[in-house]
Parts: sequence; C-alpha cells; structure tokens
Amino acid sequence: MDFGFLAFLADPWFVVPWYVVGAAGAGWALYDMLVVNTAVNPPLKAAWPIIIFFFSIIGLALYWWTCRPAGIGGMNEEEKQQAHHRYVQSMFYKTNGALIHCVGGDGLGIVTAMIVLRLADVTFWQEFWIEYAVGFAFGWFIFQLWAFLMQNNSFLAAVWKAFRAEFFSMLSVMIGMGLVMAQITPRVVGEQPPPDTYAFWGFAGFGLLIGAVLTLPVNYILIRIGWKHGMS
Repeated sequence: MDFGFLAFLADPWFVVPWYVVGAAGAGWALYDMLVVNTAVNPPLKAAWPIIIFFFSIIGLALYWWTCRPAGIGGMNEEEKQQAHHRYVQSMFYKTNGALIHCVGGDGLGIVTAMIVLRLADVTFWQEFWIEYAVGFAFGWFIFQLWAFLMQNNSFLAAVWKAFRAEFFSMLSVMIGMGLVMAQITPRVVGEQPPPDTYAFWGFAGFGLLIGAVLTLPVNYILIRIGWKHGMS
C-alpha cells in the first residue's frame, strides 16, 4: 500500500506549526486547569498537557469540548466541582477521559524511550519491546496507580487494579504505535528517523494518534465492566 500521502508528517511546514500550537496549547491548558478549570482531577491535569502537546489542535479541541464546562471561570470552587461532575457524566466524556489518561501516560513513556533508543541505534524489535515496557511502566506506576489510589483503594489493590487497566489499554495503544513504526514510517521516509528530524516528531505524534483511536473502544469496555472510572 502506498502511504506517500503522509509525507507531510516529515515536512517542517507541518511539523513545526503543529508542535508550536501543541506546546502553547499545553501551557495554556495547564494554566487553565490550575487556575480556572480546577475541578479536573490531578492525574488528568498531568495527562492533558501531554496529549495537547502531541495532538496539537486536536488535543485542544478535545479538552475544550469534553473537559471544560461553559462559564466555569465565573464559578466558585464548589460550583466548579458540581458543574464538572455533571458535565462529564456522559459515557463518551467518561471514555474520553480514560483515553486521555491512558495515552498521556503511555505516550510519555513510549516517546521518551524512543528518543533514547533511536540515539542508541538498536534494532526495530529491541526498540519496540523496550518502548512497550517503558510505556507500560509509566502508565501503570504513575498515571493508573495515581488514579486508583485516589479512589480509596489500598496500595496493593490499587497496584492490581492499575495493572489490570493498563494491560489492555497499553496493548491497544502499542498496536497502533507499532503499526505506524513497522508499516507506515519506513514506506514514507525509508527508515526509522532519529529524534533530531522533523519526521521523528511527525510520525511519533501520528503513531500515538492511531493508538488513541484503537484504544478508544477498549477504554469504553473497561469503563462498562467497572475496571476504569473515566473522567470525573
């Protein structure tokens, strides 16, 4: 299959504005959640800026649409908590919150490992499995564990529930990331690009986006069976 139409992911005219908007949007969203939209739970306050950095205008749109009730700036803290709780009650918003939480943690681990491993010039499968392990560790021990500890679980119960949720979430994210790394990137740029290239950042963000699409139904199911809570 010809993926030449994705060549723009390696071009500076696309990658530079994409990440400039992403970085500015991530900074604004973090400020907004700390000062204005304060009812967002702490794990999501950490995850949203990561998502917006990589997904740029798409991440900003998702934040504004699914996580920011209208008029939130004119409310007191109690009103903000009530408005936010009502706003995110729909199953779609809950699922999106679980997705943001999942892809934010996994993505940070995956891309961090990818930078180091590309510089170390390891083989494709070495890179893939180490990225999987690092992404899983970030998602499990930081983002998922943090969320489950906030739900009044004991430490051991939180570790188990976080592992259970992370296993299926990370699996679907990494399938998407792996498909881009193995099948699309080489056909467009010829090799796995190093981190000092536009192609690296273009395809890293695209891989996470594909992973997010694949993990959306997985997170929906995890919420339906009570293994995840979603946005709150």
